[in-house]
Amino acid sequence: MLLEPLQTTIEDGIPLSEVTFAVVDLETTGGSAIDDAITEIGAVTYRGGERLGSFGTLVDPRRPIPPYVAHLTGISDATVAGAPALREVLPSLLEFLRGAVFVAHNASFDFGFLNASLARLEYPLLTGPPVCTAKLARRVVWPDVPNVRLATLARYFRTRTTPVHRALADAEATGEVLTGLLEAAERLGIRSLGELHEACSARGRPNYGKIALAASLPRAPGVYLFEDRGGRVLYVGKAKDLRARVKSYFYGDERKKVQDLLEAVVAVRGVRTGGELEALALEARLIARHEPRFNAHGKRWRRYAYLKLDLREAWPRIKVVRTAAAEPEVVVLGPFGSTARARLAKEALEHVTTIRRCTASMGTRTRFAPCALADMGRCAAPCDGRTTPEAYAAVARALVGRIAAPEGLLRALETRMIALADQERFEEAALARDRLRAVAVALAQARTDAWLLAGRLVLRGPDGERIELDRGAVVRPDEPAPVPLARPVPRERADELAAVRGWIRRHPVRIERCAVAPSEPVDGGAALARILESVRRPDAREDRGTGGPRGRR
Repeated sequence: MLLEPLQTTIEDGIPLSEVTFAVVDLETTGGSAIDDAITEIGAVTYRGGERLGSFGTLVDPRRPIPPYVAHLTGISDATVAGAPALREVLPSLLEFLRGAVFVAHNASFDFGFLNASLARLEYPLLTGPPVCTAKLARRVVWPDVPNVRLATLARYFRTRTTPVHRALADAEATGEVLTGLLEAAERLGIRSLGELHEACSARGRPNYGKIALAASLPRAPGVYLFEDRGGRVLYVGKAKDLRARVKSYFYGDERKKVQDLLEAVVAVRGVRTGGELEALALEARLIARHEPRFNAHGKRWRRYAYLKLDLREAWPRIKVVRTAAAEPEVVVLGPFGSTARARLAKEALEHVTTIRRCTASMGTRTRFAPCALADMGRCAAPCDGRTTPEAYAAVARALVGRIAAPEGLLRALETRMIALADQERFEEAALARDRLRAVAVALAQARTDAWLLAGRLVLRGPDGERIELDRGAVVRPDEPAPVPLARPVPRERADELAAVRGWIRRHPVRIERCAVAPSEPVDGGAALARILESVRRPDAREDRGTGGPRGRR
């Protein structure tokens, strides 16, 4: 039994002319890799269009061959009498396939059947992905060839060998078809193994005519911009390999949005970055600047909202606002991803205080009839004079204190959620959970942002990259310094800071220099961590940067 892997992983960037392909065909007793067995194996190796070697053998399946299979292939029980068993054949076959990329027509069948047999006999499996000549034909010769049956493709490429449902002959015909497909693919700009795999796995209508737009992009991490004829930015994305990522769009995508994007693109611009965080921040910055119509979240920042408590007012209340700025005696929480989330957090805070909820404008002497909340003792009711300005100001300042040290606030909200669930008031419990989640996420972000925005930070990332932040804004070398961020973060730059915050949370970093030591208040920290772990949505976008654009992922 061989100890080394039998099919090596070849780097995606290797030119197709340097790749060894092993074209394989199997004949079997039926279509089930579990219940049926191999009766014949044929394989041919090619490199650079040149045939290198071949392998062919009958195999005793150790079971009767069905008559319809014998009629189709000409392989009967008498044909395989005296043939070696599969266990005896596999060592030679695996040695023949060593270091080559597996190719077959409708490769999922041959690749899957052979791997199932290897697993059953406790041999190491072949590594993928295989190259399927049927899928490749759909990408490079459609619509000239309306169907991609092997016999049709053999006639199209005028192969010397005719497929006849025998393993070696069909493998030889498939190898000649592969040579023709690779020549057609090269004319379309598919020149490396990685690009070949992309073409085979893509869906939808290809746009090979525009692959040349990616030719000048570097094979490096960065941000790319798709532009239309008027120079308008249609889409902004990020990639670890700019050229390969942009090329992948043109291999095909079945989504209409992507097709519309590719039809409108006439130019692609790339901006090289030093690492992932720099790319994330630049992507968010460019999306906010250009608002590309094909980015799913191009205008999402317009939906952001804040909670505002202005202690300078006669009778302060919590307000949901679209914009906010740093002002004396004004407390701001957010931004929230939407007005709905801001309202949930507002309702959570109002539950733990008697601050007024009415929206009427009130001066010091304003009076009107109180609402039901006043009679229930859940509102201080300055509207009918039952509280003094001094007492009401104490209520407002107590709320500010609970936001700064939220242990009690979070405990009260969590206790209510649990009590409602215990009473089987599940809809109310779910609403209480959503409110708790909204306020917990906002409080946790505010704590992280407090030290991110405090001054300059120099970090060392997990791959050794140096990252410099100026009050939350990523500083890019050899470019003008970005405008630092401030608290509260403006809506149009919220995604940029979210990208930084999320990246730091996901990756271990080392702090090399800081103006203010990263720290958070102890009060509420453990409760926040526990609550966020238990109630945070799996798709919470607050910690995922700008979210996924509508291009291929």
